[in-house]
Formats: sequence, structure tokens, C-alpha cells
Amino acid sequence: MTPAADPSGHGSPARTHDLVHDAALRWPDRPALIEGATVLSYSQLDRRAEDLARALVARGAAGDMTIGVGAPRSAEHVIAALAVWKAGGVYVPLATDLPPARIADMLGIAGVRLTVGPGLTISEVADPPVDQPLAGLPPAPESEDGAVACVYFTSGSTGRPKAVALTHAGIVNEALWSHDAFSIRPEDRSGWLASPGFAISRWELWTPLTAGAAIAVSEEGAVREPGALRDWLLDQGVTWSIVVTGLAERLFGVPWPANCPLRLLVTGGEQLRVWPRGLPFDVVNSYGVTEASSVRLAARLDPFEGSAFEGSTFEGSTFEGSRSTGPLPSVGRPIRGTRVHVLDDALAPVPDGEVGELFIGGFGLARGYLGDPEQTARRFVPDPFHGGGRRLYRTGDLVRVDEKGQVEFVRRLNDDPKVNGVRVDLAAVEAALLASPGVTGAAAAIRVHDGERPRLVGYLVADDDDRPAPDEVIDAVARRLPPQMVPGVLVRLPSLPLLSSGKVDRGRLPEPTADIVFRGRPATARDETEQQVIDVFREVLGRSDIGAHDDFFGLGGDSMGVARVRQSLLERHGIDVPYTLIFRQRTPRRICTAASDGGEEPR
Repeated sequence: MTPAADPSGHGSPARTHDLVHDAALRWPDRPALIEGATVLSYSQLDRRAEDLARALVARGAAGDMTIGVGAPRSAEHVIAALAVWKAGGVYVPLATDLPPARIADMLGIAGVRLTVGPGLTISEVADPPVDQPLAGLPPAPESEDGAVACVYFTSGSTGRPKAVALTHAGIVNEALWSHDAFSIRPEDRSGWLASPGFAISRWELWTPLTAGAAIAVSEEGAVREPGALRDWLLDQGVTWSIVVTGLAERLFGVPWPANCPLRLLVTGGEQLRVWPRGLPFDVVNSYGVTEASSVRLAARLDPFEGSAFEGSTFEGSTFEGSRSTGPLPSVGRPIRGTRVHVLDDALAPVPDGEVGELFIGGFGLARGYLGDPEQTARRFVPDPFHGGGRRLYRTGDLVRVDEKGQVEFVRRLNDDPKVNGVRVDLAAVEAALLASPGVTGAAAAIRVHDGERPRLVGYLVADDDDRPAPDEVIDAVARRLPPQMVPGVLVRLPSLPLLSSGKVDRGRLPEPTADIVFRGRPATARDETEQQVIDVFREVLGRSDIGAHDDFFGLGGDSMGVARVRQSLLERHGIDVPYTLIFRQRTPRRICTAASDGGEEPR
């Protein structure tokens, strides 16, 4: 494998700050960062970073020292990151909204000795527990510059953080590919929307700043609601931007002017669940993991012009003739400098088109986890197809490849949600909820409350106070998905709880207690048989407020209750309904429809 092209003429491999410095030499007066009314040119950015780098060296900064940057999303944060690199250090972005104990834990794991905070103030960390945090990392491949650029933490709000050591080679490869694939030019302007501690912000920052383009720094409020974000993007004249998936899906649904300056929107962070249509800009769906320098695969959802994705390789397997079965948008092909393998548990290639675990190789793999050699060895395995110290990262994601050679995300390997013993694809449920008329935001989760059986809960956001009705949502989902994937309970929320990254905070989705369940007025029966089923449901569940669309399991029913429903229908009304039909159809209307169709599931 050959290193990513270095257009700057450096004798050694170009590192991120080298390319930003080159941009400052070529375009000194062009705007680099736009923060409200303040505009920082490339020459000003480079000069201020040089000044801070000298101050860091005076405070003891040296080669491979990990230095924390606790400034919020701002021009100051970018100055600090560049200064850390110019001083020979390793940049450690710190989320400013975390509890102090959590930040202290992160500082300890990364062995941070110096921090840069708001106002570019430098502080020393007393007695860091780790003297040489990078010493335990495995060596880089023989053909790749292994210099560590930054450390990102991957765990959520609970559990011990995992500190991922990423290289300049990965950032540079990602940036140079993006320049070609997205036609990034100095005239472009991008938006910085993500939290600095979220790995996707690395892509937002260093792709434009290594191309001489400008970055508009968003205010906190501008990144939460789609209407406000659209207005901000238009006001700032943003031409391309990266938006976390959940927010991007809502952004697709707001009105856009035909002469919109935005020409490209890249979505990433989660599985995309909707197909955007009729927008005045192109949409790229991307897949990435922090351990592999963020983006590794990408798909332009409109036909991609040119050959920007050439140089990608799927190695160790053949994909011609495979069939696509996934209803969700693909995550595309590997970017330049990336190798992708779909393997089984024995690290052997899976047959064409079948599901296997996604392994990633090539430029950009992290060196490993700081202070955790066991986890590093478990997730970064020797590449069985190439020598020279190359490794593969096992993502823990199950995928398949379609007949066009594009990767379809299936599910997380250890994400095994089941209801009634049947696996449920939560992304597909969320996609169906989002396709329901009037729904602008959606999430799905499996909930177990007070020892009850698991229930599939759909959470939805709608802009209209009166629409949609619960039965409209359930009917819309039932037309798209099999019965076991139709939520038994709906909860309507004013907004979805979000992490600082913009992803849905599933841990804060509320329990579907009786006071918040979204039911509406119980639907009346269409005929006598349907009323008889409703009456039996009411008797077995001990409730008088059940209608034709109410889900037996969503209201607390279980397998013993299904047996009582079947027996009561047979004995009292002479209706012989198979146990499995009740179990699968779950609502009076769907049970009656399926029974009248000779047991076939309604469509």
C-alpha cells in the first residue's frame, strides 16, 4: 500500500497541521473560521496557533505528550488543536458538558499533563497517573506513518471510557479523499455542527482547513432543531456540511429554496433510515467508526458523477451476483486507501451476498486503545490477507453486499433485540415510523418494565398537535413491516432526547407508562365479529378502554393471556382462531382481517 498523496512537497509524510500551514501560505487572506461576526483568516489562524505552540513548549510540551483541549466548539478550539500538533503533542478533545469526575477519568486514561481551556489558558494536570500513555501501543504497519495525532473517547455516558489513539495518516487520507470525492475547493464553506469530543468533528474540521475552504462555527441552538439549522445553513452560505443522521432525517423534511447554496449534505453516525427525495442538494450516506478514522464507506444517494470512489477494494471475497435484500439506504463503497472484508467467525470470507462481520483495513486504523492492550488485541487483529504488520479492525457490525458491490448495514453483532422470541430490526421500525404521515422524528426500543415481558415501543415526534392519530401510525407501519415489528405501544414526545453528538440518547427514552402512552380514542368495531374480539380482549386484560387497533401485548398481555383469548372466543362465540394468528396479529382488527383471509397476514 502506498501512502496518501502528499501535494505539499514535504520530505516526510504530510501531517494534518502541515497541510493547514500550506493552506495558510497559499491563501493567507481567505477566511478560515467564521464565528458569528468574527472572521479569522488563514494567516491569523496559523500565527495564533504558532504563538500558542511556543507557549505550550515553554510549559513543557514535548514529543508525543497528550494535551487536553477543553475549549467549546469555537475558533479557539481549532487554534488549540493546531498548537498542540505544532508543539509535537497529541490532541485530546474534551467534551465540556461532561461531569467533572468523568473528565478527570478521561485525563487519567490519556495521561494528559497539560490542558488548554477557554481563553487559550494553559493549565497543568497534577500528578497524571500515566507517564507515557502511548508506550503500550502496537507498532504501526511498515508502510505507514504511525504518528498519533489525537485521542478520542468512544464510550457513552456510562462505563469506562475507551481512549482511541488515531494517526495523522488517517486524518490526511480522509481529508484528501474528501477533497476529490466532494470537490472541496477554497471557495467552499462548510458548517461545524458536532461537539469537539465527537469523532465526526475531526472530519468537519480538517477536510475544509486542508483545502483552503472556510468553516462556519455553529452556535449551540442552531444544531438541535431542523428549521433553525436550515435557516443557519442558508444564512451562513454553507455549501457542504456533515450532519448526524437523526437530525439529517428531520432536515430532509423541511422546505428548502430551489436556489439553495448548499450543494452537498453528508450524513453519518447512525444507520440512515429514510431515502431523501426532491432536495436541491445531493446527499451522501457514510459509515465510519472512531477506531478507523471516522468515515470508511460512503454512498451518494443520487448517482455519483465521475470516479471519486475509484481505488476502493473489497478483498478476500467476490461479490458479483449477490442480491440486495435490505430496505434501508446502503452505506456504499470503501473510500480510497481502505480495504473492506466481510468475514465469518473464523476470519474466512463469507459467500457472496450473505451476512458476515465487517472488517476494515488500510489507512487510518487507530493504533489501539490507550492503557488497554487486551482490548486492542481483541479488536485489532492481524490481517490474514496481507503481511507487513497490517491489521484489520473488527467492527462488530453485520453487513452484506448487494449486486452493485455496495455494503448494506444489517445490525450490530451483539445487538440482539427480540420480542416474542423474534428478532426485531429497530432501524427498520424507525424507518417505517418516519414514513408515517405527519411523523417528523422517531425512535424504537425494547422495554421491559417491572418484570413484564419485553415490549416494542415506538417513540414519535410530530409538528401537528392533532395528527397523526395512533391508529394511523400503526396502520402505516403494519403496511410496511411484518406483525412482530409493529410497535405494541406508541409514545409521543415533544422532542427526542439527544446526546451531545446529536444521536438519540436511548437511555433517556421514557418508560411507556400508562400516563404517557399515545393511544387516542379507542377505534370502534367495524362488525359484530370484531366487537366480539374486542370484548374478549377487555375481559382478559381487565380494561374497558380497548378498541380495534389496540395491541394485546402492548397493553400487558402475555402468552397465557393469548390462550385465554382463544378459549373464550371458541367457547362463547364459536370463533376458532389459531393461537399463532392471535400471537402474530395482536389487535382485534388485524386478527379479524387475517382470519377472514383464511389465515393469511393482512397486507
